[in-house]
Amino acid sequence: MHAKLSLPRCCNTHRLQTPSRNCKHLVAAVPVHSAAIINQSSEDFCTRRQLLHIAALVGSSFLVASGTAAAAANNEVGSYLPAYGTDGFVLFVPSTSKTPALRAGTVDNTSPYRFALPPNFVEQKVANIQSGNYCQPRCDEPWTEVVFEGTQGGRVELIVSPLQKLTPRKNVKVEDLGTPDQLLERVGNYITGTYLDEDALVATGSRTQDGLTYYFYELNAPYAKTGAHSYTACTVKGDLAFLFVASASEKQWGKLESRLRQVVESFRA
Repeated sequence: MHAKLSLPRCCNTHRLQTPSRNCKHLVAAVPVHSAAIINQSSEDFCTRRQLLHIAALVGSSFLVASGTAAAAANNEVGSYLPAYGTDGFVLFVPSTSKTPALRAGTVDNTSPYRFALPPNFVEQKVANIQSGNYCQPRCDEPWTEVVFEGTQGGRVELIVSPLQKLTPRKNVKVEDLGTPDQLLERVGNYITGTYLDEDALVATGSRTQDGLTYYFYELNAPYAKTGAHSYTACTVKGDLAFLFVASASEKQWGKLESRLRQVVESFRA
């Protein structure tokens, strides 16, 4: 927000003096908070130093705005992640020390998860209590590994759950936990962040990739915390269950559905 500031132009002198009736006025657009600092009445004096100060304020405001826009653009994953496929996507593979679970070795840091992202997504900070930082290397509850959000909408999140939350059995595959519908009864609240209404399920599916079976869930749950519509991939690797969730609001889903599905189907645990 800017305000117009009118100041008298001092005529042919560097000394303070009352401006004459023949002096013209300069008009400059400066941010309102800056205008409040340097606002002057018609009885005020002006100097060359004051005019230079006005110019500096205008220039610094422009640089701050430009710098903020540039910083936002530089945070988009397309500016630093390698290309993936032919649809403009990029590939995210975490480093061995990226998250508390990777640092602790709870999540396999020699062959970590990976997935593709649209280039305009931005990584979000995961709160300490959600990251499992306080309970590694052995957490009793699910935690969030990473979160990315699109500048035009949409969100993807990787949730990891200790297998003991789902079954007392050891060395099992996702197929051993039941059909996609049966497993959804146990992981649905992780996907929505609240609870799962049986009417929320739109479709299920499964696919085997690189020796692991992935269950897929499409939900329409208006009460979900991160978006009414979601598409999720679920699998088991070692003693962990992985839930990779893409979600969007009702308004965003129609536009983003296709690309969010591609993101989820690119996930490899």
